[in-house]
Amino acid sequence: MKDFAERVERFARAVEARDGTTFGSLFTPDAVYHDAIYGAVRGRDAIARMLVDDWYKDGDRWLWDMHDPVADDRRGYVRYTASFRSINRFSEGKRIVAVGVAMFGFADGLFNSYHEIANGTPALWDLNVRGEHLERVARRIADAQRGSAALARHYSG
Repeated sequence: MKDFAERVERFARAVEARDGTTFGSLFTPDAVYHDAIYGAVRGRDAIARMLVDDWYKDGDRWLWDMHDPVADDRRGYVRYTASFRSINRFSEGKRIVAVGVAMFGFADGLFNSYHEIANGTPALWDLNVRGEHLERVARRIADAQRGSAALARHYSG
């Protein structure tokens, strides 16, 4: 994808503007978005709703910076820093920051997949996620990793 750097900037600006329409339009109708916290979301419309309804339910004043984008015709990678101001009653007003790597797949000039690997531990801590809730989040992430066909060799060895 020749304009990958431009597209990931549009992605970031759509997040900051809470613009689900633009955000969703970057993806194919059947795209799969694997979010480190919310899990897998399928379809352009659901991806747009995730941004507007889920992310902005937990925080506002989003910032998203993309660093060092690289791509070929099939896939692209970019490091990112994302943050928001928490509106969660347990951490209201705190700036929550996550760093990670985003991996995009392409089809028909659009993103058809998104998967991220993020260090969400500092963000969860700053959100005051503790006890059973932290255990549920960690278990869901661990279960998804253990269930990954790409990692089966590592779990069976």
